[in-house]
Amino acid sequence: MICEKLYECCENSRFACENKKNCIVYRDFRKEAVCGEKKKRYNLINDGGNLITLFHMDGGIIRDDTDVQRCDFVYAIDDQNCPTAIFVELKGKDINHAVRQLKSSIDMYGTKLKRRICARIICSSVPRMFNDPAVKGLKKELGKCYQGTLAICEKNQDERYSQI
Repeated sequence: MICEKLYECCENSRFACENKKNCIVYRDFRKEAVCGEKKKRYNLINDGGNLITLFHMDGGIIRDDTDVQRCDFVYAIDDQNCPTAIFVELKGKDINHAVRQLKSSIDMYGTKLKRRICARIICSSVPRMFNDPAVKGLKKELGKCYQGTLAICEKNQDERYSQI
C-alpha cells in the first residue's frame, strides 16, 4: 500500500492519519534529528529550532510487498522561510541502487509536498561517483526542479540544517 496523505501529514500536525503510528517516527523540535539502521546514521542538527517530522518511508508510508522502489526515511522541516524535505537512503555500497530508490520516492512525492527537496545517501564507503550519469541526473533534477541538493556521505553524517 502506498500512502497518498503525506502532504496532509506534513502540513497539519493534527491530521488524523490511520497509519500515523507506522509512518511517523517523531514530530517535535529536537536539536538532533537522527535516523539510522545497520550501523549507518544521519543526524540533522536542528540549529534553527524548527518543527521536524521524521517519516519512515520503507515500511511506513510505502508498506507491504509493493514493487515500488523507495528510500528509507523522509524529514519534513517546517521552516517558515523555506519548508524543506530531505529524502534519506541508508545503503551499503550500491550507490546506483540508492539513486534509483531516491528518484522513485521523489518522483512519487516531490511535487505533492510543495517544499524544497534534498536527498542524502549514507553508505558504507563513498566511491568516486561524481561523473556517474545517474548521480549527475539526480543532482541536476533536485537543483532545477526543487532548489535542493544531493550529498553522498560515509556511515555517520552530522549536518546542520542551516548549511543545507
